[in-house]
This record gives sequence, structure tokens and C-alpha cells, in this order.
Amino acid sequence: MKKSISLLCAIILWCLCPNILPAANIVTTYQWPVAAGQAKISDHYKVYLTVGGEKEQELQVLQSDPIVTLQKNDGSLGQDWLADYTKQRSFSFVSVSYDPVKRKHLTFRIESLDGYSNKDVVISPKNYKLSALNNGASVSFSVSDANKYIAVDFADSRNVVTIPVGQNGANESYDWIKDMLCIFVDPVETLLPNTSNQKVVYYSEKASESDLANAEVIYFKPGYYNLKTDGARGSIINEYGGITLSSNQKIYIAGGAFVEGYVLRRNYGDTDQGVFGRGILSGRQYMWEPENSKRLMRQLVQTGKNAIFDGVMFMESPFHGIVPTTDATFNNVKFLGWHCNNDGFRPGINSKIRNCFIRVCDDFFYNYTLDIKDCVLWPSFNGSIMTNGWQFYDIGGSIMENIDIIFPEWISMGNNRGLMMSQNEYMYNPPLDAATTVFRNIRIEGKVPGLINLKPNSEYDRYDPQTNTNPADSDKIQLKSMDDLGWMGNILFENISVERQIGDKEYGMRTNLIQGAKTIGKTKAPIVKDHPEAIWWMKDITFRNLTIGGVKVSEKNKDTWFNIDSYTAKNIVFENTISE
Repeated sequence: MKKSISLLCAIILWCLCPNILPAANIVTTYQWPVAAGQAKISDHYKVYLTVGGEKEQELQVLQSDPIVTLQKNDGSLGQDWLADYTKQRSFSFVSVSYDPVKRKHLTFRIESLDGYSNKDVVISPKNYKLSALNNGASVSFSVSDANKYIAVDFADSRNVVTIPVGQNGANESYDWIKDMLCIFVDPVETLLPNTSNQKVVYYSEKASESDLANAEVIYFKPGYYNLKTDGARGSIINEYGGITLSSNQKIYIAGGAFVEGYVLRRNYGDTDQGVFGRGILSGRQYMWEPENSKRLMRQLVQTGKNAIFDGVMFMESPFHGIVPTTDATFNNVKFLGWHCNNDGFRPGINSKIRNCFIRVCDDFFYNYTLDIKDCVLWPSFNGSIMTNGWQFYDIGGSIMENIDIIFPEWISMGNNRGLMMSQNEYMYNPPLDAATTVFRNIRIEGKVPGLINLKPNSEYDRYDPQTNTNPADSDKIQLKSMDDLGWMGNILFENISVERQIGDKEYGMRTNLIQGAKTIGKTKAPIVKDHPEAIWWMKDITFRNLTIGGVKVSEKNKDTWFNIDSYTAKNIVFENTISE
């Protein structure tokens, strides 16, 4: 009877949503193309899977190696900031799709091929409450739910890259994980192309420009593809391997498909594009050109409005990551970046992000009224989780809930690190039609220099009072009237836990900066011309139930961790955090 009901439900679902097809497997694993020059098998880990106590099977564990090379404007090659440390590392990963409704749990068993000790294996996020069982030559753990993005750290002294005290403002030495490992447990794949009512074209190097241009879905079957070496196809695939989607076109990358290339939209106003599946899109063959304003690639993926991103692993972009316009949807997306200008997701207003894993080396999100929930984030040494921008654009109103931030690698606060940063110009205002920016139920594991970094654009520090100019952008330094003056704030931090804050060399322990701007004699850029009393306020920021190192932060003890400028900040509130 139960089977009949389940079958009936699946039929009804297919009738209502004909592009969504049911899947029946308890777990789906993937075989990848691993010939020379294709996907790389991990040098460091083996992973085995048992489903509900049945026969164990070995999974293919893939590896991404660090990419630190950049091309300067004169054509010469250089390296990323902190490249000497980054290039010692690796990132291994394995993905499965799992249906927990079948009531059979998954047990993963992991072997270190480097002989790393099993004694102190750490599994994150700690919120998952998973424990590693030492089996002698390996460790194992079990899961009974999907939407789990699990990092496994063999906490062995040989498995670290140490950043010394003083390096880029580090207050203590930092031990970054040398050979990283993640196990991605996705839900059953339901968003699938339906050849009965969609025009599906299977990609190959022989597929014509006409066929690809007229497809509703361009389908990559399991296998290896390089869009650059496969050859240009007129207006849809350029000579560099950029594939251009029109409105209502999508790319499906099946599990087991490894695609090298990048994705472009045809026009800014395009709609209903996307990339979905369980495969991999890599930008590893492209060079980062940070000094070149006409660089080949600005994003790994660029789409228009109402874009869908589901299930795919996006990795090794040479610059920014996934950049749709507005109203995008992200589900079960995995993202890996190496370069220190490798922003993650940059969707516009009203976009939703659910159950994603992101590891980037710059900003994860811009504060464009996003709705972000149930994600695992692994920050590298540069960038913030949420940036309020570097310009005067009036952005704000995002909500981030139930987020695990694991193994953070920030070693100082600098200009742009922490859970939230701002680098706004004096014209900036929180948008009037946006709700409060909210961070709720955020758990930060490990040690960090600080939590927030809220201040005006650091370029203002280059102001020359003798010439009344700023060599960076003198036109934006001095506002012409008080009507142009903005402010920054309208933020709620609620139920935030930080395992340990250690500060940095610039601010000591008080690295949580909240600082507006005020004209002070001739040492600061004027805020507003002929109005020396003008203040760019930092205001209306509430911390509710904030815990740092197990201590609840209150009005009484906030100065232990916070640097709040009394001249330019107001209505900064710490409430309901400790008994008075």
C-alpha cells in the first residue's frame, strides 16, 4: 500500500512539474573521467562508502590543486598574495546523492594516503554532531540526512601550513589545513531535463552552432569536455571556450561530467538561464589578469534574471564566481576558488541561496537583499562573508540564517575581512525600501582576528589636505552639499557564536571596528564642502545574543572585543545577552 501511494505521488509530481523526473536510488555515486589532463584523482585520500551495512564500495575522490599564478599588465607572470603558503595545499572532494527516506544511513570510511594520524580527526561543521571513529588505518562516520557538506581534518602536525606571527598582521601563528577534504552529501537529484517536452541537445565537439543555439537544454553526458580545445561554434561558443546562453537556455552537467570552460549571457536583460546537474564546471585553464581592465573573463558564470543554479560543483575560476542579475536561485551548489580576488556568489536583489558549500578567497556575497540559509562556508585569507560594497550604491537588507563558518583563515582584519565588512563612500545610504540586514544563527568555528569591519572606504585615507585631493578618486571625496551625505547601518546580529577571537596587530583584541567619518582639522578628507561639522554616521546596529569564546557580550564588557568610535557611531546596542 505504501509503495502504491509513493508511486502515485511521483506520478502526480511529474504531471504538475513535467521537467522534474523522480529518482529511486538510495545513493548515487559518480565515475569521473580521469585520464591525463582530465579530472584528477586525489593524491591524499581514499574514501569508501557503505549503505545501510551493505557491501563497501570505493568512491572516486577528486583533487583540485592550488592556482596562484597571475599575469601582469606588461605580460609578465606573478603570483597571488600569500602564494608561498597557498601552493603547498590541496583540496580533495567526493560527492554523492542520497535519499534518506529509504531509512538506510551512509557510512564513510577514509584513509589518509600520507599516513596522517587518525588520533585527532575533526569533522566540521560541529553543528552536524558527527564523530569520527578511529578504525586503526582509517576513520569513519555515518550520516542519515542529505544536504550535508562535511569537512574532514586529519589534525596531524604534518597536515598543516603554518602562517607565522606578524605575517600580514597576524597576532598569532595560524595553522591552515594542508590537504583539505570535503564529502558532499546532496539530496536526490530531481531537477532533470525532460526530453519529452524540452528540446535537449547533447553536447559534443561535433554539435553544430545551430543545434546548440536552438536548444532549451545543452546536455553534457558523463565524460570530459574542453570547450576551448573543442573549437569555436560561431555565436554560441567563442574561441576561448566561453559558451553564451540566450534567454530560456540552460546547461545540464550530469554527474560524472567534467567541463572546462565558462558561461556568458547574451544580454543584460536575459531571463531564465541556468546551470544544473551533479557535474563539474572548471575554469582552471584560464589566467587571472588582475591589472587588465579588458581581461578575458570577469566571471566563471554570468547570466541574467531568474537564473537557476542547482547541484553543480563550480571550481577554479580565475576571477569572480557566479554572477547573475536579479531573482536567482541557488540550491546544493558547491564552489571552490583559489585566487585572492575570487568572489563567490554575486547575485542581484531578491535572490535565494540554500544548502550550498562555498570556499572562496574573497567576498562570498554582496548585500543585495539576498535570502541565504543553511549553508557551509569556508573562508580563505581574503574577503568577507557579506560585503556592503566599496562604492556609494545603496545596497542592504539581506538575511543570512543558519550558517556554519568552518576553519576560517583570516589572519588579520585588514580592509575587508570578517562576517560583514563595509567600504562605502560618503554618499551611501541603506536603501529605504529594504528591511534590516540580518545575521541570525551564525556559528564561527576556529579562531578569527575579529567578527565585523564596518568603516568608510579606505581610499579616503589617501586624501592630501595640502592639495585637497585624493590621488585615488578625488571627485568622490568631498560632497557638494549636505543632501548628498549618507550613513551606514540598520543591521541586526542575532544568535552569533565565535569560538575564539584573537585580534590582530593593528587593533589588538578590539578588532571589531564600527567607525563612521568626521572632518577633524586638516587630517581627514572633508565630508561635505563648507560643512566641517558633517558626520557620516555608523548607526542602528544591534547585537543580540552574541557569544565570543563562550562569553556573552554585553554593554558592560563590549570594549574587550569592540572598537566603537564614540564620535561617529550611535545607537550601537548589545541587548539580551547577559543578566545585568
